[in-house]
Amino acid sequence: MAQLPIYSDSYRPSSGWSTRLEDVQKTWPPEALAKAQARLLTKWAEGLRAYDPRPDDLSPQALGRAARWLLARGAAKPGDQRDALTLSDLEAVYRALVGDPESRPVWRADEGRPQVETHRPASPAALPMLLEMTLDWFTTDSFAELHPIEQAGLFHLRMLDLQPFAARNETLTRLLASFYTLRAGLPPLIPLAGEAAAYQDAVGYAFQMITQPSVELFARWLLATYEWLDAEQEEIR
Repeated sequence: MAQLPIYSDSYRPSSGWSTRLEDVQKTWPPEALAKAQARLLTKWAEGLRAYDPRPDDLSPQALGRAARWLLARGAAKPGDQRDALTLSDLEAVYRALVGDPESRPVWRADEGRPQVETHRPASPAALPMLLEMTLDWFTTDSFAELHPIEQAGLFHLRMLDLQPFAARNETLTRLLASFYTLRAGLPPLIPLAGEAAAYQDAVGYAFQMITQPSVELFARWLLATYEWLDAEQEEIR
């Protein structure tokens, strides 16, 4: 299969984030993270809601429901780089978050919202084929060779590009990107309150095919989550 148009030449590990994550994982293996699951879910939902453009219309209960669904999905086949999200998965998490009845459409039928000035979302008619190609690429050898944070970065960018959902595209994209870290035994990608501007900058760079800022940003979010877990653990003691 031909590669998707936005690719990994600009994904170059830097700033030592990969090594730092390997070190902290020794303290927080998957079984230790599982014990902190309830606290992580609350913090994750709060972080996602803070980045939503219409947070008052998004209930913490809905976010918690969608986050729990993805947490279970990410843990279904731990460490399996071939485990991949499907169209059915995307539909399930959409309904968990948005709460629409099954009679209402999941997929976008309008023209979409450009993320940057030069962005033109795909037409609704082209979405089924493009989404199928995208999900298929996420099962390839070249994708499996990437670090989970890099995988999350590519998924995040491609979903922002496609905007496949009928509503809440950005929040669903940020939520679903955590599938790749959860699958690898890492925490979810919890947006940091003070990095909203940095996030928007990273999105802007990514649409210019400068993708490293997104990877660095996601690595910071993960490392911050580990620091928060350490602090919480100290309080419990």
